[in-house]
Amino acid sequence: MKKPELFLLGVDGGMTSYITEQIEKGKLPNLKKAFSESCVLTDCRPAYPSISATCWATIQTGASPHMHGITDENIVPEGAYLNEFVSAYHGDYLMAERFWEAAARIGKKSLIADFCVSGPARTDLARTVGGIGSVADSRVLATEQTLRTVKEISEQLYVFDADVSSIFPSLPAFAMTASGKWQPQIKLQQSKYDKTDKGYFRLHVEKKNDLENPFNIEEFYWYMDVTKKGINIAVSEKDMQAGKYYEVPMNGWSEVIKRTLKDDNGPGNYRFRIKLLPAGKNGGFMVFITSAVNMYNALSPESFAKRADNIDEICSSNSYAHFLTREGNIDTAFELIEFKNEWWKKIILDAMENDPADIMAFVMGHPDSINHMYRSIFEGLQNPTEEQSAVAKYAYKRAYEILDDFIGWLYEHVLGEDTVFMIIGDHGSIGFNRTVLVHDYLEKEGLLNYLPEPDGKRLYWRNRRIDWKNTKAFPVGCANVYVNLKGRQPEGIVEPEDYDKTVNEIIKALYKHHWNEKGQCYIAFAVEKQQAGFVGLGTERVGDVLYGLSGNTTGGYIGGVHACQIPSAKTATGDIRCLFALSGKNVKKGQIIDRPANIEDVAPTLCYLLKYPQPADATGGVLFHLFEDDMYQKS
Repeated sequence: MKKPELFLLGVDGGMTSYITEQIEKGKLPNLKKAFSESCVLTDCRPAYPSISATCWATIQTGASPHMHGITDENIVPEGAYLNEFVSAYHGDYLMAERFWEAAARIGKKSLIADFCVSGPARTDLARTVGGIGSVADSRVLATEQTLRTVKEISEQLYVFDADVSSIFPSLPAFAMTASGKWQPQIKLQQSKYDKTDKGYFRLHVEKKNDLENPFNIEEFYWYMDVTKKGINIAVSEKDMQAGKYYEVPMNGWSEVIKRTLKDDNGPGNYRFRIKLLPAGKNGGFMVFITSAVNMYNALSPESFAKRADNIDEICSSNSYAHFLTREGNIDTAFELIEFKNEWWKKIILDAMENDPADIMAFVMGHPDSINHMYRSIFEGLQNPTEEQSAVAKYAYKRAYEILDDFIGWLYEHVLGEDTVFMIIGDHGSIGFNRTVLVHDYLEKEGLLNYLPEPDGKRLYWRNRRIDWKNTKAFPVGCANVYVNLKGRQPEGIVEPEDYDKTVNEIIKALYKHHWNEKGQCYIAFAVEKQQAGFVGLGTERVGDVLYGLSGNTTGGYIGGVHACQIPSAKTATGDIRCLFALSGKNVKKGQIIDRPANIEDVAPTLCYLLKYPQPADATGGVLFHLFEDDMYQKS
């Protein structure tokens, strides 16, 4: 089987400090091998804002955000209300050439998986998994907000003989803890079930939002019988009676179950796994069924999807995130991640045998999920209990063990002697003990006003209704504040001649309120957009004012542990800078380099090293100091 010329392993939110600490303790043997054979950069800085959409777009294009257009996780369409932004995770908004598209100009094939903003593909030589958003089973729409994703069949959770509120407390939105803090809530809704005349449980498969099931999959059910050892699951009552069922023990998983279901495009295959879980200390049990997607809707081109449709494993998904909570079953989360990796392995081996790719790029998302759930606890910034600290440490341990195992598998099966191997993160993570909500600051200064709610009901900030007739400014995304400008916004009230005055009022408000109890200012900058070129911003896809947080224990209202922090932000326990390790032919070995670099340098460096054309819109540079001194003579 042909080995790839390049394997790029993305690690979303990868923490270099954690990896090096564990290597020093004798752990993570495969990452130790990778670091020992690589140039490791300790000062690789993310794009700004340090949000995944912006950073992965920067890595794949070598362009700064003002060039590639993914300037935040949200974009305000021209002429829209400022709270009617859309998701920048959709590749249609990417304005720059990806490095594998540049390589396709000289006939190089690529296999790209779970690389956000990487789809839809723009070259026939790219085989893509997901990428319209990130993972295969969930995609964003160019016309919807980031939190509103499309699934064909979402996860299902059924609770039996237990009070679900005692297992997963349903908190009001305003009371939900911020990203990176201790989060007891689970956001997976329980599904309905009833009983048949023959005494079997019939499990209803339900839509979880109005965007789900866009191709109108036919109605279907699962049938369940309870046994002494666990449960039996069948696809029909007839199959259950005939003994054609799947046995699922307590705390165990079913084998992969393939179902053929009809939708608007005809019949398609969907694969599931089912787990039986105890409901809690007071008895009862839960049944969890994974999400599923038709390969032809998640992979391209069709020939690639056809081969993947024969792979007997559930595909890539972020379902694991539902179980990264205290009251959830955290081991279930890691089992789901391992299923995802097993599917990846089969995808890679199939490609190597049947349709070899010169470039492979796969992104693991789970390390950043761990950051969002546990970083502030892990750093000891939330006054955690011993139990909470233990869970956080366990979460990091398992997350990086899974990463390490996958790297070991790559060394054994995929990486050749001349393969260039890059392990790259899009950003790091910083724990926090306070959260910035810019909306509150603008409201206090009279720049943002809300409509009163009935009975004085308290609402989460996302759900509050804006009084546009009395609002001069509104925050969008991680780092933007827009002026509600007359003639530009539907109900703009700021006259064009008052624009500069309003911009200065916003900047003054940001500096006035960004102070902590020690008298320290935790805002690093607040500037008009024309001055934002120093962080690679300044196009029409940004706010009228941009701001960033310095390296301290303050988190933004989006991202929390990353997003609003400036690219060089660092604290005693956290670091926003990126994981970066590069190895392969003509790359120095075993070097740890403490010299500034940026993630926009990744694509130009890889393309130079592999003699690919440079991406057309790249603004980054080539990191020549990573190469062997005699590279040119060898060439």
